Amino acid sequence: MDVTMKDVAKLAGVSLSTVSRVLNDSSLVREETARKVEKAVEKLDYQINDSARILRTNTSNLIGVIGAGMERPFLANLLKGIEAEARERGFALIYGDSDGEFEKEQNYLNIMKQKKIDGIILITTNYYNDLLSIVKNYNIPVVFASGYISDPEISCVTVDNVAAAYDMVEFLCQSGHKNMAFIKGPDLDMLASQERLRGVKLALRLSDIEYDSKRFIEGDFTFESGYSAAKKIINKFPDVTAIFAFNDEMAVGTIRFLKEQGIKVPEDISVVGFDGIDLGNYTDPALTTIKQSGYHLGLKSIEMLNQIINEGKIEDNKVFIPHKLVVRESTNKLNELTTKQEVITKNRG
Repeated sequence: MDVTMKDVAKLAGVSLSTVSRVLNDSSLVREETARKVEKAVEKLDYQINDSARILRTNTSNLIGVIGAGMERPFLANLLKGIEAEARERGFALIYGDSDGEFEKEQNYLNIMKQKKIDGIILITTNYYNDLLSIVKNYNIPVVFASGYISDPEISCVTVDNVAAAYDMVEFLCQSGHKNMAFIKGPDLDMLASQERLRGVKLALRLSDIEYDSKRFIEGDFTFESGYSAAKKIINKFPDVTAIFAFNDEMAVGTIRFLKEQGIKVPEDISVVGFDGIDLGNYTDPALTTIKQSGYHLGLKSIEMLNQIINEGKIEDNKVFIPHKLVVRESTNKLNELTTKQEVITKNRG
């Protein structure tokens, strides 16, 4: 007769849930208790039968993660947070990178449904109504960790992109900058980039600065796109005094281009970013940015998903993680005695 988890629990003198946590390498179990379970498993030669467990309990202890561009530093930290908290709660992860393509996301959702996963974390740059419909129809607990989803049935954990972008533009305005340019995310990014754009527009309006869509250059959140966008900005808008890139990598690419052109940062042009990745501390000059914790975002995503899995639903399914404006050396205040255009003309002449 096959040895069961119940046999292990009886021999170790613990509950079935404790045995499950130990077998899933959870740190929530005391070391002494874990040793008792491990000795019982060894003595009984207990073999875990995942298929049988899934059929018996209708749970797999698996969490699916569908991401896009996870090689980027901020999103890599987010994934680390997801993995750490999932491990603490006895979950293993199945991961797929969709590159932000709907067809790939749909395919991964189908695969994960077949694996009987307990829940899904979605980190997508593209917002599709079709994707939401699929998620709802699958009836699998899902948390979006990409941006704010207004649909009341969808849970999400995100930074308040609107408020954060507003804070950055307000800071630039208070520093005397009126002639700004912006490097936004892809136009298909209906979440983070569009939210940050809303925050920028609001701050401009309240600062009595006219919105000019031509001053918003599209990037794709990479160093290279920041570099090429900065080139377009300098060619089109010689009066620019500050550039706000919608993530730190594009800001770093911007600084690289400006330095190659002999344009001083921040003496000629201030540059700011968004995310607060570690690299921003080591750029020359160090980058002014909106700091949010990708790791904390990952932790909160699993925390919320675990609650949905266990309780079916939660009252507050929209969670904002904190953000902070970090002022470093890549920005300065304009000299009130000299127009910025005079300074730029002199340095570029």
